[in-house]
Amino acid sequence: MFVTQSLNSIPEIVENEIFSEVLQKKLAQHYVNLEATLLRAKVLRELSKSKVHYIVQSAIQAHQYNVAYLFSPFVLANLNQKVIYQSSATNAVLNILNPYYQTGKSQNLKADAALEALNLYLDLSYLEFNAVDFFYYSLLKAFSRTDVSHIYLITDLKLNRQKIEELEKFLKIQIHIIQSDPCDQITHCAELDMRKLLFKRKDQTYIEICEKFSKLNAQLLYANGSYSLEQASRLIEDMFYAEHIYEKLSVYAEYIQTCLQKDVSGLKITA
Repeated sequence: MFVTQSLNSIPEIVENEIFSEVLQKKLAQHYVNLEATLLRAKVLRELSKSKVHYIVQSAIQAHQYNVAYLFSPFVLANLNQKVIYQSSATNAVLNILNPYYQTGKSQNLKADAALEALNLYLDLSYLEFNAVDFFYYSLLKAFSRTDVSHIYLITDLKLNRQKIEELEKFLKIQIHIIQSDPCDQITHCAELDMRKLLFKRKDQTYIEICEKFSKLNAQLLYANGSYSLEQASRLIEDMFYAEHIYEKLSVYAEYIQTCLQKDVSGLKITA
């Protein structure tokens, strides 16, 4: 697919899967020259002063504990890390975020403006991709940014770690794999009560959910070498109880809504 031999590891990341025709057509529409874009990003990445953490998560469905990772960008942003989070706009995700801001319209805003203002951008995809195509499309978006230093792959897909290590060395990016389990279900409640999850007062059910969410998200902080798993879990759990995650989510929502209402031309995507 690529002239540059090292880039040919990309289509081999997901075991026993290839780039579909649907994905190839979408990439051709989005990039004038994908290979040139990736090579340019590789060169400029070493010169970039900004360091962005990019999270790619496979689609979250109802009642999955994987929804815990939806809060990971707010955790990282609270620790003064610039972070882009990308996942599919499933009902499980929209049910949580829509009460705070207009998620559908927010995709018309530039990520860089939000990163500059809040260290945070949620990139929710409405594209009708299958799991493999979405994974590759999101990963290529991350690779094409000149400021990305860490990529977290949260997925249940079987990945080729050797190919990922080759790309880490070539593209000068640290790639962390966090294996998710779609069969790990939240059986305690019909749907999440955000007032119990994000605020101080929690009943026994939400004490247990909060503990599980904290342990799952701790993997990201542990992966980049910031904390031990125990330290990270305790820190994140404190954020849930101290309402720090709620505060960051509220500020982000207010920022996005303000941008949408004022129709700030400088924030609009131009291409």
